Amino acid sequence: MGGKSSYHSSYSEWDRINHGVTQGSILGPLLFPFYINDLPKIVQCSSKPSLFADDTSLIFSNPNYLDVKTTVNNVFSQLNK
Repeated sequence: MGGKSSYHSSYSEWDRINHGVTQGSILGPLLFPFYINDLPKIVQCSSKPSLFADDTSLIFSNPNYLDVKTTVNNVFSQLNK
């Protein structure tokens, strides 16, 4: 595995992916809905999930920065479980 990849003069080390659906795979479009299917149920009370094809975004809104920070951390904790 060695080497580096570059994007706009930023470099990162290559690393092994241990979970998820591999980008560009033949089974990706089939497996993605199974992998992401429950996400809206988990996060909809704290954020607005936006799913389109193989792209997912979470939208958070709150005038208080600390509340947003706490909410984002809680949502990502839930997603990691």
